[in-house]
Amino acid sequence: MNDLLDAISARIKAPYFGYALLAFIGFNWRGLFLLAVTTGAPQSRLEAFDAQTSVWSLLLLPLLVGALVTLASPWIRFIFGFISKRPFECMDNLHLDFEHRKTIRKTQLEQSRADLFASKESELIERAKRDEEVLEIEDEQLKEKLKQEIEVLRRERNKMSHDVEDKANSMRLSVTEKEIIKAAAQDETGSIMRTHHLGGRTIQIGSYTFGEGHSRDFSKYDSALKSLVSKGLVTQMGSKGEMFELTHAGWEVADTL
Repeated sequence: MNDLLDAISARIKAPYFGYALLAFIGFNWRGLFLLAVTTGAPQSRLEAFDAQTSVWSLLLLPLLVGALVTLASPWIRFIFGFISKRPFECMDNLHLDFEHRKTIRKTQLEQSRADLFASKESELIERAKRDEEVLEIEDEQLKEKLKQEIEVLRRERNKMSHDVEDKANSMRLSVTEKEIIKAAAQDETGSIMRTHHLGGRTIQIGSYTFGEGHSRDFSKYDSALKSLVSKGLVTQMGSKGEMFELTHAGWEVADTL
């Protein structure tokens, strides 16, 4: 019995019988409605149903429509697939181009880091060599003076390095700032809008809307936007504080995210 029910269920779920069933309901909905809501003797209900239906609407037309739709549906899918093929290819190419530029930028940054560490290693080696050369000087007064001068130069060098590192740390982006940069970079203009309306305040970037529906969310993204402006990654356009766009540095940072 279960096998029979499974076979019937599989037949009903087949595309042809599904289309035929929908066509049957479409052609006979009046009769089915009257059969369901009409009160009275069963005979009168059946007569009302028969008055709205026929052999054509009950059997022939549903089977014919089901066959036609089954035959036409692959061609319809083919036509829609053919029409949408080119836009999807363009979108894939844009995505691949973006990933390609991102990979190149990451490779450049990794190479820069490797060069930086190699430079620091070479500097440590040179320092050690210079310290040995100083120790070989026999004149103690001259040796001590030279040590002090070298120490001063090294402190200045370390201070400059710390200043550079502090500046780099100040450019580190939060998750919210990265969201804004990424969204703005997807638009070729890099535009960012800070809007006020009856429903509240939002940060509009292309098709993305940030901070919508809750003032706390807006404050988070608004603070991130101000931080990006202070870091020189975003610049304000005009004096109203509503229009912004990515700077050259902002575009470069976006390529690394």
